[in-house]
Amino acid sequence: MSEPEPRSRYFVSQRLRLHAVDWGNDAAPPLLLVHGGRDHARAFDHVARALRDEWHVVVPDLRGHGESEWAVGGSYAMAELVLDLEALVDELRSGPVVLVGHSLGGAVVLHYAGLRPERARKVVAIEGLGASPSMRAEMLARSFPQRLEGFVDAVRDLDAREPRRYASLDAAAARMREQNGFLSE
Repeated sequence: MSEPEPRSRYFVSQRLRLHAVDWGNDAAPPLLLVHGGRDHARAFDHVARALRDEWHVVVPDLRGHGESEWAVGGSYAMAELVLDLEALVDELRSGPVVLVGHSLGGAVVLHYAGLRPERARKVVAIEGLGASPSMRAEMLARSFPQRLEGFVDAVRDLDAREPRRYASLDAAAARMREQNGFLSE
């Protein structure tokens, strides 16, 4: 007998329709797994399958990722991501949650737990502490106008990009595997 597949659930934050993958077991303690910046909720499928017998595992797609809507104007600051996590915790209507985040998701769960310690039972951050000291020093060596100019130029460059088009689903899958060596066929 095959295991049941997770279900999609949707919630709203700042008028954005955001998506999460819910692995069931609503009676168990809530465990939220939060992905990194170049990922999506389904990256945690293997972990979620292994934990769903003991936990109510819920894995959000951060805004602009997976099946979540993109923010108008491209606002993806930490404050918005923390606000989105708060909306999901509200949606779950449960006691304190266990939070596990990877990379950007690690930073999000750390910020959230710092803001709402009464709502975070435990926190695990995997590579979520931000820029290294050398990267931070390099960033701070530039003046605010220089940093602002770099931000504006980078966003405008992104805005001018054309979406990648692939000849087939197989070609798109091959490109994904190039970027993530852990993906199987």
